[in-house]
Amino acid sequence: MNAPAKFPENGHPPEIAAAILPIAMKTALERIGPPPEPARLNIRLLDPLPFYKRAKALFQAEAFATQTGDEIALHPGKDPLKLAFRLGHELAHWLVYKRHSARPPLWLDEGLAQMVASEAAEICARTRKQNLERPRPPKLEGHLFDLDELVGLRAYPSSAARSAAFYWQAQALVRALHGRLGTAEFAVYFGLLSAPDAPDWQTPLRERWYFSDWDLNWLAEQIRPKE
Repeated sequence: MNAPAKFPENGHPPEIAAAILPIAMKTALERIGPPPEPARLNIRLLDPLPFYKRAKALFQAEAFATQTGDEIALHPGKDPLKLAFRLGHELAHWLVYKRHSARPPLWLDEGLAQMVASEAAEICARTRKQNLERPRPPKLEGHLFDLDELVGLRAYPSSAARSAAFYWQAQALVRALHGRLGTAEFAVYFGLLSAPDAPDWQTPLRERWYFSDWDLNWLAEQIRPKE
């Protein structure tokens, strides 16, 4: 499937953005599925943000992207792997927005976007014969959520440390569920939790996939760093 995305007609995308977009889009489509037709995503290129200008030497290689409706605002930066990660993340959000009538729980929405982003960056690294290093956030201990806290979040954490823990743990939980359920059944689960009358996150796991307390304890272990 061709990527349902385009850059503005009155500008030429940087070479790095034009090269990375198909990789990120293919990864997102494989994990989430195509949007309903017709669908068109606009990629709006940004000039460097003020803080990039104030600290050019530090931030010149950083990518930045946000998704709102059918538009992704993008500052490509100079690092293709970081760009693949940011595009993969926002493309995942866009596909979820197009495919589901209600936003899924915060942990599920961001966890899936992080998983797609990581896979897009890994594919980009292999394609370019580069090494990808994504160490886990420092100082996770003391800022981690337990499983009930993580799935119950309705707003983003306010501190940088708690936010880093949230994104890391949300990805770990989604990856564990995806691995346990498989691609097709995970898509069913995601759809159930993305409906206007969505059940509690545990209910379909217990009723449809026969998760036990042991399985939930196993999930709780997956969102904590291994020694």
